[in-house]
Amino acid sequence: MDRVRNSGSMNAQGTGPMSGDFRSAAEFVESESFYSALFGLHGHVFSGRSACRHVSADTLFFIGQSFEEDLKVAPVSRLYQLARSGAPERLNDAETRQIRLAPDGRVLALARVGDEAGFDRIELWSGRQIVAMSDVPGRIEQIDWSPDGRRLLLVVAGTGADLAGIHGGYAQKQKMEAPTWLPEVTCGAGEDLWRRIWLWDLKIAPVALTSAPVNVWEASWCGADRIVAVTSDDHGEGSWYAARLSLIDAKSGSATPLFTPADQIGVPRGSPDGSRVAFIQAFCSDRGLVAGKLSMFELGSRELTTVPTNVIDVTSIEWRDGVNLHLAGIRGHETVIADYDTSALSLTEHWSSTELSCGEWAPSSMPVGASGAILIAEAYDRAPFLAEIVEGQLQEISSFSASDAQSRMSGCGKAEPFSWSAPDELEIQGWIVRPPEADGTTPLLVDIHGGPISSHRNRWMARTRAAPLLVSRGWTIFFPNPRGSTGHGDAFSRAVQGDMGGADADDILSGIDALVEKGLVDPGRVALTGTSYGGFMSAWLPTRSDRFAAAIPISPVGDWYSQHRTTQIPEFDALMLEASPWEEGGAYFKRSPAFYRQLNKVPTLVMAGGIDKSTPPGQAQECHFAALRSGSPSVLAIYPNAGHSLRSYPEYIDTAARIVRWLDTYVSGSSTAKI
Repeated sequence: MDRVRNSGSMNAQGTGPMSGDFRSAAEFVESESFYSALFGLHGHVFSGRSACRHVSADTLFFIGQSFEEDLKVAPVSRLYQLARSGAPERLNDAETRQIRLAPDGRVLALARVGDEAGFDRIELWSGRQIVAMSDVPGRIEQIDWSPDGRRLLLVVAGTGADLAGIHGGYAQKQKMEAPTWLPEVTCGAGEDLWRRIWLWDLKIAPVALTSAPVNVWEASWCGADRIVAVTSDDHGEGSWYAARLSLIDAKSGSATPLFTPADQIGVPRGSPDGSRVAFIQAFCSDRGLVAGKLSMFELGSRELTTVPTNVIDVTSIEWRDGVNLHLAGIRGHETVIADYDTSALSLTEHWSSTELSCGEWAPSSMPVGASGAILIAEAYDRAPFLAEIVEGQLQEISSFSASDAQSRMSGCGKAEPFSWSAPDELEIQGWIVRPPEADGTTPLLVDIHGGPISSHRNRWMARTRAAPLLVSRGWTIFFPNPRGSTGHGDAFSRAVQGDMGGADADDILSGIDALVEKGLVDPGRVALTGTSYGGFMSAWLPTRSDRFAAAIPISPVGDWYSQHRTTQIPEFDALMLEASPWEEGGAYFKRSPAFYRQLNKVPTLVMAGGIDKSTPPGQAQECHFAALRSGSPSVLAIYPNAGHSLRSYPEYIDTAARIVRWLDTYVSGSSTAKI
């Protein structure tokens, strides 16, 4: 149950608190019913990741997600096998983190939650059988086979290590049998805070290869005896922003720096022969979301080159063979799948689309055969499905659509590309979803993505909080990708640095103007929401413009000074604001929403997670305080067991319901229930 602080907010029927227990509200019932239909419940596989194909072309593996009972408990991730002519078959009942096929395509390595607290388990599967297993202390975040298939590399986070914002942004904790009054003590040091490489020879137990002060964020084999890794000298989540590319000896564990980037790097992939390393180099805001330049480092000559990719911001890479590198990425509105031939120095695009996208947080796919690929595709109006690219054509293998999903999605619109000019004439892109029967202007909800170095894509509506419910009620939803977003090259992403809340805010405001000028939306009924960076913008824009009828910041930043001193990633705000948190004034003051009154009395609903370490809940409290001092109706909802961006369940359903109620009350005026 969440904790709600009442501001004396009002609706047409009178005053009263937005109830802490919102489950009996009509909006909650509607939200739960809608998303239940989309997800399918009771073990139905509604989505998946890490799809790969067995050496037998008729057999595929993937990690499938399902709700075992209802939406009151988080979805589970399990191993599935799929024959092309059949339905997905569940192979295990343990929470599955990672899978990866051996180079010969016959044996599957699987990382899962262990049976003992504080341990994960690595397993080898041959067909439907487990042929070997071993336990490792910590959380297995990555697995990679050696080129000869004789050893496995594991990247393991210690039991006390923080998780990245995209994974919840909280600190892992082990349950202990102790009095509840005992304090939680933090000292910033401890062996359980580091990320290490472990090696397993598939016989004896895995052994740790690296040790402090080498912290390993990502790694892969580079030939048979070396490992390429993204490393830092500190375990803190923020130290990732200054991480470097290192070469690690697979016998001694010694790390040799190869390259120290000006910005950030990710997804290192050593070639099978160990001669070169491919990785992505980009200006980034979130670990795990690296989108930018494909880079190639030759180990012999120590030469670094940037690979031309036809203006694709690359998001995932895998070696198809010793010469060809498979990649996925974003180019404007498009999702693109391609190969780069390191011998011919040429790029071949296999597939691109604005109608579909793929991948969890960013486009990703797995190469198969000489030119094919396996991926999980989706669109706003199309549930995820397992697909294969064959000779440039996308072929559906199996849909994850629940039986009632399509009927419930009707009336919820379709995502359409949208472009407009910013005040400085720079072209900005995004997406809009309109009610199917819209005739004339509608109310508008602006949904701002996190990051800021991220982007909205054409993603399944079940991943868009409250949007389809609002579209079915006659709302238009606007998903802008202002400067700072991925898919438009390095200069576009970097434009937000030192100006977060400046030109990017103008991009969003000009996008709203463009929609108004086209006669699509009512300028008097515009609201905004977003999480993380989107939460900051949802609190910031009402201080910049008087056009908003309501604001719903989720996991926001209100005060950059206190954010720097309480977050797990203080390096982020120093990087983005290009200012000092130890000095008066500057961007830390000038870009803090909590230091400014809203231009109008904007009804504000602020929501955050109680264990969020990326944007701690105190930031939401500051936004709420500022809204109240502006004379605005405001409600603060803190979910005690939720992390960053409130993606857990049933919190996700509850937040969607509260968004609908808030907007009905203060913008649409159609709600008759008291809040």
